[in-house]
Amino acid sequence: MNLAEALNAALPDLPARRARVGFPRLHPALIFNENIEEGKPVVSALIRGEQGMFTFSPEQWKVIELFDGKRSWEDVARLLEERDGVRYDPDDLREFTSGLEDLDFWYKTSLEKNVALQQKLEAGRHDHAHRKGKIDVAHIQFSAWDPDRYFNLIYPWMKWVYSRGFALFCAALFIFMIGVFVANWGQIGRDTLEFYTFTDKTAADLAEFWILFLILGFFHESAHGLTCKHYGGEVHRMGFHLIFLTPAFFVDVTEAWIYANRWQRLVAVMAGIGIELVFCALATIVWWGTPAGSGAHDLAYKIMLITGAAVVVVNMNPLIKLDGYYAFSEIIGFSDIKEKSTAYLSQLVRTRIFRMPVEVDYVPKRRRPGYVTYAVLSGAYSYGLLLAVVRFSYNVSSKFSPQWGFVPALALALLIFKSRIRTFLKFMQTVYLDKRDRLRSWLTGPRLWLGGAALLLLFVLPLFHETVQARFLLEPLQRAEVRATVPGRVTAVFVKEGERVRAGQLLLRMANPNLESVRAGSVEQFALTGMERTEAQLKHRDLGAALQQHQRAGMDQAVAIEESDQLAPRAPIDGVVTAPRLRDLVGSSIDSGTMITGIADLRVMRARIFVPEFAVGRIYPGARARLLVDGAFAPRSALVTAIQPAAGPLPPALATLRQIRGGANLEYYTADAVLANDGFLSSGMTGTAKIVVRRSSLARMAVRALRDFADRKVW
Repeated sequence: MNLAEALNAALPDLPARRARVGFPRLHPALIFNENIEEGKPVVSALIRGEQGMFTFSPEQWKVIELFDGKRSWEDVARLLEERDGVRYDPDDLREFTSGLEDLDFWYKTSLEKNVALQQKLEAGRHDHAHRKGKIDVAHIQFSAWDPDRYFNLIYPWMKWVYSRGFALFCAALFIFMIGVFVANWGQIGRDTLEFYTFTDKTAADLAEFWILFLILGFFHESAHGLTCKHYGGEVHRMGFHLIFLTPAFFVDVTEAWIYANRWQRLVAVMAGIGIELVFCALATIVWWGTPAGSGAHDLAYKIMLITGAAVVVVNMNPLIKLDGYYAFSEIIGFSDIKEKSTAYLSQLVRTRIFRMPVEVDYVPKRRRPGYVTYAVLSGAYSYGLLLAVVRFSYNVSSKFSPQWGFVPALALALLIFKSRIRTFLKFMQTVYLDKRDRLRSWLTGPRLWLGGAALLLLFVLPLFHETVQARFLLEPLQRAEVRATVPGRVTAVFVKEGERVRAGQLLLRMANPNLESVRAGSVEQFALTGMERTEAQLKHRDLGAALQQHQRAGMDQAVAIEESDQLAPRAPIDGVVTAPRLRDLVGSSIDSGTMITGIADLRVMRARIFVPEFAVGRIYPGARARLLVDGAFAPRSALVTAIQPAAGPLPPALATLRQIRGGANLEYYTADAVLANDGFLSSGMTGTAKIVVRRSSLARMAVRALRDFADRKVW
């Protein structure tokens, strides 16, 4: 650092004097309207083209509207006294207008704007120098055009969407969509979760996802802006930004809070969700009516997954500041509930738990339970959502690099939680400084001895679960194969893939003219020999020979009937049909022994846990296991039922175990665990299992690790 830089840092320039020509003046682009918030009348004001909305009481607004740039503070005080009979001190009025001037409320001339801009640049130059060369990837925003012309252009062509007829049409679409979703929820719900967990996506899939997300996001925000235009407002800010590198559009519809009533504001808030549900309903019709495997069918299904249940669950949730939150604020009648409730809970924690001298904001008694409940639920949901984003990034990165997939996920986690970690550390520092003297006086000799003894007990007592972690593969506990025992031509198929069947249920029907002819002939022969037997009895002929022929014909008939019955295969067990495109067999001929389909009983699943050979000696039947399926958030409990050597190589679904460095020569055993299926689990799913070995102490685990090392390397 040279002398000039040192002087510049030590002796900063004096701030330029605030240049003001005349007296405070309302902005010509100011719009305002009187509304009701929290049961009280307020005046909402907004300067078109600027960010932020101002809220005043009616009494404050009566003072503000008198400033026209020509009246001095003394003139305004005199007018108020003459009009309302209330005497104001001009110095108080000057202080009041000065506060609004700091908020850039008053109109500024070009000279005043230039001076204000210079002051902002001078005030922030050191911060800019400190951050020079750094890029904030948490929130990257791109400038945009003034979109009001865009909405003025499309509104005459799109205002029909606010008609009663279109509302009825949308209602019919939604009813149809809900019916299709309910009928196919097992598939749609499972695919939605898998779609958003990014467990098995290529780079092309990710690119397609972001493109669809951007297109639908543009229409979502356009719906907000168009609705604001419909109710008399203007939209002067619309653009695109990245939040943690996630693309998103934004639109400023603040003027809806100036011109629209509560119901109209609610419609403006819900317009984005509404248009996405319309897209979802139209995509549902396409998906329902197009053949599986076609391009239109697959694209429509992806749009359904993006705009369906996920939109309702995430966007409609009032616990995070999205559309559902603002709709909830309009319904309950007051805004900023997230900030107010979080601040109130934070103050309670500081005063009641940490006993810190913090002033608690006043909240009416009837609102306090609601504030605390909302703050807890909102905080838990927000952090859970952020953790889900980190987990999704790990799923994506581990797809391309199983060994190093945690690195980008950890980097994203640090990026997301950096400010929160700093806030927590500052809070703990404040707590320490507040309690330091009291803590030092409390930590006497006997207490230190007791604390040391407690730590020693914590180290030697068996308080922790010692576990073995391994990958697992899910498969049905019971399954059976249905094969053709006789040749024939398939004439009808009565089931399809994924359909649940009962034991003994007819699956398909085949035709075999030879078998049918043999059966008819055996039935006829059995009837004929029966008549000959009867005639021999009546005429006292050779009854033994007739009886023997009748019995032989009966045996032939039973064999022919049994063989012909094989032309109608039935389900051997209760379960689900696993063969794809089963109905394509109609009209084809199949030979004896041909595999027709499999039947899997998915009510109870078996997890084949692949345990490395070095850890299998610590596992025993009956051990408890926690199983976390890839893409799921909650683990499931099960018991180990059997342990045996793995038959053959690892399944392809677990081949990533071989890609980890050092694991190429590992041998595996399989530990079976049985768990009930709640409808989410499917055959072929993979995940991570933690098998509980025993309760152990930290000392025992450390000694065991050292002993195992010595046994392997020192013996």
